[in-house]
Amino acid sequence: MAITLAELIKEARLRIGDMTQRELAKMVGTSMENVTSIENGRNRHPSAEITRGLARILDLSIEDIYAAMAGTLNHFPWDRVGDLDLKDPELELMFRQVDDMLDGEARERVKSFIRFSLNEERKRRRQGIGEREKKAD
Repeated sequence: MAITLAELIKEARLRIGDMTQRELAKMVGTSMENVTSIENGRNRHPSAEITRGLARILDLSIEDIYAAMAGTLNHFPWDRVGDLDLKDPELELMFRQVDDMLDGEARERVKSFIRFSLNEERKRRRQGIGEREKKAD
């Protein structure tokens, strides 16, 4: 089943943890009503400028957003193990083998820690972007 744009944007925002629709709208440079209409499926084709902003703030690729618009995105980007882009080969190997090395609750704890770590890094990057934008103003 294809992932819709509404599902992709809402899930990506919720994965960040503490970002509201209002905060996302402000960071993207649009209205909260526009973000709400995207997440509710009423706005299925936001402008290129909004799409770029969503990709940047939510750490999504433009390709995935357009695939969701076209109805051809079949997996959430964060569910694809093959998309790991880690600089440390040993760390990448460890991440890829989590499913094989651990069972049950231990596996979920490791995955939860990895998700938390990645989300914290995304928050730091977004804060850096926000600070640079404030300085530019």
